[in-house]
Amino acid sequence: MGEEIRIEIESKNKGYPIFIGNSTSALIQKFIEENHKNKKVGIITDDNIKSLYENTISKSLNHLSPYLISIPAGEKNKTRETKERIEDMLLEKKYSRDTIIIAFGGGVIGDLAGFVASTYNRGISIIHVPTTLLAMVDSSIGGKTGVDTKYGKNLIGTIHQPDAVFIDLNFLNSLPKEEFLNGMSEIIKIAITSDKELFEFIEKNSKEILEKEENTLLYIIKRSIELKKEIIERDEEESGLRQTLNFGHTFGHAFENYSEYKIKHGFCISRGIAVESKISVLTENLKREEEKRIVSLLDKFSLPNKINEDINPNKIIDIMKVDKKTRNQKPRFVILKEIGRIKTKNKDFSFEIKEDIIKKAIETPK
Repeated sequence: MGEEIRIEIESKNKGYPIFIGNSTSALIQKFIEENHKNKKVGIITDDNIKSLYENTISKSLNHLSPYLISIPAGEKNKTRETKERIEDMLLEKKYSRDTIIIAFGGGVIGDLAGFVASTYNRGISIIHVPTTLLAMVDSSIGGKTGVDTKYGKNLIGTIHQPDAVFIDLNFLNSLPKEEFLNGMSEIIKIAITSDKELFEFIEKNSKEILEKEENTLLYIIKRSIELKKEIIERDEEESGLRQTLNFGHTFGHAFENYSEYKIKHGFCISRGIAVESKISVLTENLKREEEKRIVSLLDKFSLPNKINEDINPNKIIDIMKVDKKTRNQKPRFVILKEIGRIKTKNKDFSFEIKEDIIKKAIETPK
């Protein structure tokens, strides 16, 4: 790959660049020196990828004397208590408004560090350096931050746009297969809802994608980001069109909570894609043949799309009722019309679905 690709996110409140390339440490250093000179640098990462930081971008940032904060890895640590602990560490070191945070890690780190940055001293700068495919195409872009509670995922959080996002494709070389597939669920999701051509490209090039062929990977990552850019620029506060990004997430987030966060986010979303595609069929919007293509593509990437027979649909629905997308304690879903196109009505991009249909979609063998 030659020079880095730069995508600009335009925003009413704050625009920012996304850089895509290989070995982006020099770019990160240059960006900080040009835009945040003399600021203190705090780096938030987790114990699993701390060594990745030390072996990649640490040397280029050493002269800035960054304060490295590493937390235990995993979704179970994305809590208000962890956020408070990070804030106390920064306060103890007398970090103030002249601070920039670097979120170095996957989606958990990005969400948590973003939330810290949004409230610390009433808001400080953050840049994202996502190290997983999931974070590269999803959580690092758009400014969503948050923590989980026992009642659900990301129920406490803010919208806080980063100053920049640096996507280094080299990180994918050492990414475990399970984590790579975890990220593919979000790429497939946005293709299903927004771009039939991308969906067909993934269908035809699944072998090359699984082999991490660089140009193929670059294309699907770049295209996924472009699609998300179009959506979030038109609806920064998630009041309308941005709900498109929630396809597969009403069930997926509930299932993640149901599993006590023991199942990876992407594997919960792939189940959500299957269930919500079935809901689209049961409500006579999506053709059965299209649903079969969706499930078949999930199968190509070994993404789980079957629901265990012993699952309790009533409990799942109860969890859905406290989801932030719910209105009047009634779950709402993004509905497919066809691959690449969702159902819309006036300003609505999600729809209330009767509980008997939700249960049938969960219980119906795929």
